[in-house]
Amino acid sequence: MKTNSKVILLCLPLFLSSCSLSAKKSYPVSDYRSTLPFKDNFKIMQLTDLHFSVQSDYKRVTNYLSLNIRSCNPNLIILTGDTFMDSSKNVVDNVLNFIDSFNIPFAFTYGNHDKQGTYGADYINAYLSKTRNSLLRDYSDDVLFGDANYFIDLMEGKNTKYRLYIIDSNTYHFNGINFDYDVIHDDQITHLEEIEQSEGKVPSLAFYHIPLYEADDAYLEVEAGKITEYKGKNFEKRAVGYKRTDAFTRMKNIGVIGHFYGHDHINYTDIMYEGVTLSYGVKSTPEIYNNEDLLGYKTITLKYDMNYDLTNIESVVVPYE
Repeated sequence: MKTNSKVILLCLPLFLSSCSLSAKKSYPVSDYRSTLPFKDNFKIMQLTDLHFSVQSDYKRVTNYLSLNIRSCNPNLIILTGDTFMDSSKNVVDNVLNFIDSFNIPFAFTYGNHDKQGTYGADYINAYLSKTRNSLLRDYSDDVLFGDANYFIDLMEGKNTKYRLYIIDSNTYHFNGINFDYDVIHDDQITHLEEIEQSEGKVPSLAFYHIPLYEADDAYLEVEAGKITEYKGKNFEKRAVGYKRTDAFTRMKNIGVIGHFYGHDHINYTDIMYEGVTLSYGVKSTPEIYNNEDLLGYKTITLKYDMNYDLTNIESVVVPYE
């Protein structure tokens, strides 16, 4: 989601409050683990960029989401950031209770706008801990950068069939003049590597908000005709983090075969890039800027035989009425 430095400056104290290193400590990687039973055709529903605010038409938007969730009937819902923007405690409470009411396990990670509201930096995590179906495993006093760095193992008996990394791609980076989008920090990638070393290497998917530089690289290769294995189209520039990192390569080395993110509201490509899928979510409400012909959700279906390619990913467009 594009924004401006004036909005960011108004919210800067809140951002800084979440970055304090006082009384920080390390936790075992197992403390960040949630599990779910795996079954064939395990369906993940990605919802992204809901942008609930104090000005939202709550009833109309939740009716739309309810229709989509019931139609999709997923095994897991993953919210990939910017669920909230310019929101309040009451809005956060109502939206998280609404998601929880479907009695479907759900994972939440942060976008660049979620903490822009009239509540503290830890409020959303604290409220998620009260819900029945949230899979969040994070700690306000841990040493990791960000507020949602956990993983979900999909289990077949005692064995992990697939792993889902839920990652906080953070908010903004001050470049000395303006604010750019932040990146996934080095210690967060080291955390993922430690999980792989501790829990074993399995086919894995990564879910976060702000796309990596490779999202731009891949689409430029699509436009140049160098990549032909793709679906969808991008209608705006890829708003990647402020610098190129080695996150893509390091995640690929630990078994990540797919990346799923949001942030850019009218991009909806799925691209096979260097043997890894790079996928934009489908904007899931009409809040803030959007293309009214590109609203809905994305599904990722995981099969028992471990086959995984672009046919496992579907962009589902639903008219907003």
